Amino acid sequence: MTTTVVYHMDSSMIRFAASKLLDTIARFEGPVKPLDIAANVVSTSVIIISDREEAATKHGITIDPSVAPEGFEIRKREGHSTLTWYILAGDEAGAMYGTLELEERLRAHGSLTAIPPCVMNARFPFRAIKFNLPWSSYRRNACFELQKDTVRDLAFWQKFLDMMAENRYNVLTLWNLHPFPYMIRPVHFPKACPFNEEELAEWKQYWTALFRMAKERGIETYMVNWNIFVSEAYREHYDPQAISDETFYHYGDSYSTDMIKQYTRECVTQLIEEYPDLTGLGISLGERMNDMTPQSRQDWVNDVYFEGMKQASRPVKFIHRAPFSVDPSITRNAIESNGFMPEPVWVEVKFNWSHAYSSSKLLLTHGGSNGMEGYWKPSPTNYKITWMVRNEDFFTLRWAQPDFIREHITENGQDYVGGYYIGSECMIPGIDYAHLKDSDHMDWTYLFEKNWLYYMLWGRLLYEPDTPDRVFEKAIEQRHRAPIGVPLLKAYAAVCKMPMALASMFSFTWDFTLYAEGFMSTDEAEYDGGASFISLQDLLERKTFNPEYLSVSEYVDQRLEGRTTDRISPLKLAETLESDANHGLEWLAAIKADTPVLCCEKADIEAWAHLNYYFADKLRAAVSYELYRRTGDEAERLHAIQLLEAPHAAGHWERLIAVTKAHYVEHPLMHLGKTPFSWELYRPQVLEDIAFVHAGDNQT
Repeated sequence: MTTTVVYHMDSSMIRFAASKLLDTIARFEGPVKPLDIAANVVSTSVIIISDREEAATKHGITIDPSVAPEGFEIRKREGHSTLTWYILAGDEAGAMYGTLELEERLRAHGSLTAIPPCVMNARFPFRAIKFNLPWSSYRRNACFELQKDTVRDLAFWQKFLDMMAENRYNVLTLWNLHPFPYMIRPVHFPKACPFNEEELAEWKQYWTALFRMAKERGIETYMVNWNIFVSEAYREHYDPQAISDETFYHYGDSYSTDMIKQYTRECVTQLIEEYPDLTGLGISLGERMNDMTPQSRQDWVNDVYFEGMKQASRPVKFIHRAPFSVDPSITRNAIESNGFMPEPVWVEVKFNWSHAYSSSKLLLTHGGSNGMEGYWKPSPTNYKITWMVRNEDFFTLRWAQPDFIREHITENGQDYVGGYYIGSECMIPGIDYAHLKDSDHMDWTYLFEKNWLYYMLWGRLLYEPDTPDRVFEKAIEQRHRAPIGVPLLKAYAAVCKMPMALASMFSFTWDFTLYAEGFMSTDEAEYDGGASFISLQDLLERKTFNPEYLSVSEYVDQRLEGRTTDRISPLKLAETLESDANHGLEWLAAIKADTPVLCCEKADIEAWAHLNYYFADKLRAAVSYELYRRTGDEAERLHAIQLLEAPHAAGHWERLIAVTKAHYVEHPLMHLGKTPFSWELYRPQVLEDIAFVHAGDNQT
């Protein structure tokens, strides 16, 4: 018996999803036949409808009134000898997501007849990925250089965009310092583009295809850049004093002229005109504006970007990053009085600066948080806050903690919030350069494919936070072809709390001030010295980030004074870390399957467990050593040494080295400059902690 799938074949979004459904029906149900919605169909199995009026007039169906934009209803109608499924939506995006949902449920249930009906809506209208481009890049490192060929490859983008659509992401934001020379030749500044006609034509073909592919999957595209930078070619041919994206550091004072304003304004307009599938632009207000007041910075954007957008023949959407010098009234006044931008404007705010994997509570934004609430109090009229969930904390080990994401959304999903970005400043999810090459562990090419569960968790939960763990467990089982979804996800969820624990205990600000999977905190001065490891002394001296936690010093003060508190002590955190590691390894031991790919995934969980154990023992050692420093109690110093030596902290680090060395090679890491990263790199610093405590009687 042939299953018929009827849909609008002229809709690229629905066609994309229907192709996946057709393949899955063929696998589970047998022969399948696609038909255009205009066909005169007497009996069907699946009908995909993306318009309420069409549903009513042609099919006599009223779509559930609760179905919102990008939402859908899956409904079944049983006849005497037929079973018809309807995917009902008010727009193409909803129909696409509904079709993808039906396809996923068919894989999970194994039969169309077993699928329950449902209604589903998007929790947030803005579900974005932040993607830093490797050219004209904000950060510079070998790890970006290694990605240039991959990111120029449209085959990579096809897979990446497929992943985005399947996981319900609807926005791709592309970031670099100065994108224009790679995209256009400015009419009045032709020499600002360094490429010849053939080279520029190749670039234009690339961008055109990328934006088109995204649009075909219901994904909006935005080019986001940093204000006053120009190209090196502009500096060479028009103004040797200008600040170029290639020659100058991204942080510092401004340099702007009327000609630079004219050049940038023209670039904005021309970019909009030459790329009709580009959804919008974004501006990252701050860098190279150190000497400007908040008002003068906004005036520059108004005069250049806003005017350039006004001069274009079509409207485009806009992302306005909240300025780092907090004066919300200036920014919100400029947005709320603009009078020409499509609504809502998306105002991007870094959630807990560069380390969102710290707390689900908003405790810090870029540059400090005092006054930041002025962006949403009172509620904005024509813009929405979009949280930037930056990950600068784990690039190599897989991470999955669904409850943290759900808690984050619950805590920060107020009416003034339009959605989230997930992504990194210091890592591009392209070619995987960290794993051992030619390994049978690898069934992936790209980092985003290796981290498929991370992207699935964020995307699906941003669309529908009530998505149950069973959806992710089934996806795990289908990937590994084994009934291991429950134990593997529970193992992940237990051990992957470690980054949040470290970030809560150890205060941070910008990108390099924390890297959880490496147990490190660095800055530019420490790039190549290996001093980035978080030592026992660092732990003793650093304040906590999360006020719900007590620092080692605060805890010892209270203990010696006989006071108690509801705040989480270092010893309580150590107990939780150890318990999480124990539970994670217990769940891991319950998994009997051992394919090479699964062994690689299990190794990452084991690595996180050893990081939990290491951190737990180091916290306990820090408390004992601080007690020794305060009281002179030699037993506490000896206890600290015992906790730092093997089989405790040093032993856990050795086991961390062993499990990661079996899968990963030394690889570039933005946080370390030219020094390649591996866990083995920090063995000397682990031992230095022991030496530090051994010498304790000379330091008190």
